[in-house]
Amino acid sequence: MSEKLHFPHYPMYMATVTDAIAKGDLAQMKTLQSQAEEVLAAYGDVPTALQLLKVEIAKAEAAGG
Repeated sequence: MSEKLHFPHYPMYMATVTDAIAKGDLAQMKTLQSQAEEVLAAYGDVPTALQLLKVEIAKAEAAGG
């Protein structure tokens, strides 16, 4: 993890994003966009990594591990 990474002011959950959209708060939406881009730049494609992890767990469990 980069020392330059700043933790977001808002938790980066779907509810946070959808709430900001529902409120129509442009400033909050722009802040969230910036923070989400920062998280993705730091951590990459987490959903794809999670899917790969699930496949490897299933393989290990099938092999008796």
